[in-house]
Amino acid sequence: MLKNIPHIHLLKLYNEYYLYDVNTNAIVSIPSKVYEYLQSSLNSDENSNNLYECLDKNLRDGIEYLKSQGMLLPRNENLKIKHVETDLLKDLYENNLRSLTLQVTQNCNLRCSYCVYSGSYVNRTHSNKRMSWEVAKKAIDFFYEHSTNTEEVVFGFYGGEPLLEFELMKKCINYIRELFIGKKIFFTVTTNATLLTEEKIKFLSENNFDLVISLDGPADVQNKNRIFADEHRGTFEVVMKNLSKVKMIDESFYKRISFNAVIDLKENFSCANEFFLSYDMVKDLNVAGNYVNVTNKVEKIDINTKYYADAQYETFKAYLYHCSNIFSAYKPTLLNNVVNNIKSSMNDRVKVRGERILQSSPGGQCIPGIQRFFVNVDGEFYPCERVNENADILNIGNIHNGFDIDKAKNILNIANTTEEECRKCWCFKICTQCVSMAEEDGDLSRKRRLSRCSETQKNAEEQIKDYIVLKKYGCDFEKEV
Repeated sequence: MLKNIPHIHLLKLYNEYYLYDVNTNAIVSIPSKVYEYLQSSLNSDENSNNLYECLDKNLRDGIEYLKSQGMLLPRNENLKIKHVETDLLKDLYENNLRSLTLQVTQNCNLRCSYCVYSGSYVNRTHSNKRMSWEVAKKAIDFFYEHSTNTEEVVFGFYGGEPLLEFELMKKCINYIRELFIGKKIFFTVTTNATLLTEEKIKFLSENNFDLVISLDGPADVQNKNRIFADEHRGTFEVVMKNLSKVKMIDESFYKRISFNAVIDLKENFSCANEFFLSYDMVKDLNVAGNYVNVTNKVEKIDINTKYYADAQYETFKAYLYHCSNIFSAYKPTLLNNVVNNIKSSMNDRVKVRGERILQSSPGGQCIPGIQRFFVNVDGEFYPCERVNENADILNIGNIHNGFDIDKAKNILNIANTTEEECRKCWCFKICTQCVSMAEEDGDLSRKRRLSRCSETQKNAEEQIKDYIVLKKYGCDFEKEV
């Protein structure tokens, strides 16, 4: 019998019952009678004692076994909301940076309708500001001095459209190769592909770049949202022409291209999906579909209901494909990354079992700057490229003074703004809220963070259910799926 309310979340999946134990991060299948008893316990129902006594001995023994494994314990009312790396942050910044993303320009030759810099978001807008060589060199030097413990380093080039500053990119890459001797170096760039020339293609290929091209679908989809800034004409034909150019110059490099497709919630999903399945120039290349960013959007986005139904159906087929290839004739395209998302958000987390701890923080916030260290055109530091550059509270330093440890700690411990609610929440360890979701009007907003909790919990429950089904039917999360 349970003397206190257990810190768990119960799930019903068709005719099966599960519990997610918050303290240990375990997902356990349970009989219906145990589910009823635990549900009664969660509701502080006086009848729960009677339900326990009505359980047969095997079921009661099962409950006692779970308790012996550290499960079904109450929440820790004295849990201190503090990220475990807080006191190590200064040391981490000294030697453990892993990647550097340089914002080489804030300009772009396109004006995409859903761009976060279009003026439709609470963020900076396009400008003619560009990174100088002096700023770039100082950023690279800083990263070099603070990545001594890292064997593999990643350099990304970001905009705007980074190929507008191709000469600066070349200078940076040559300097990086001179400086980072003995380390494994990776380069990556995301581009709209309209500025690719023979010279640029050869240089990117010779330096083994991961080339990610922004392409949303067939001509009518691409040309609606991705248009040139000066002529307001579509970009599809130019992108296809340049893809052909890459294939002609270096086919092996062409085969490594991947696409980033922004999925327009107002459009026909099937149209874009079919394009990546069948169009000759793209059908054999990798594509990752990403929904239009709704974080910090000024106006609400209306969703095409048919689009949503089509996307759900394609997600279902993607799941079938990854369950021992039940649906092997289907090749996931735009939603090829849905299972990998479950792997990163669920499988990699629930594998980490633990006991009740005295200090922790919810799971959504990364260590700012460690994995995706972002330096803007002025040499200012940010946790990553996705945060609002207009919010000073998200600025964590600069090339002249280094990291601002206090501001970084404040971001790392964003959950302090909602400490009591987080301590009670069943979604604590699998929360996906990061600081970008709490920023409002240049400050970290408790109200805004809490306003997202219901949706976060709903998404977490759905992902647990998806994870259970995929595991049950043979999806191997230990390999790249």
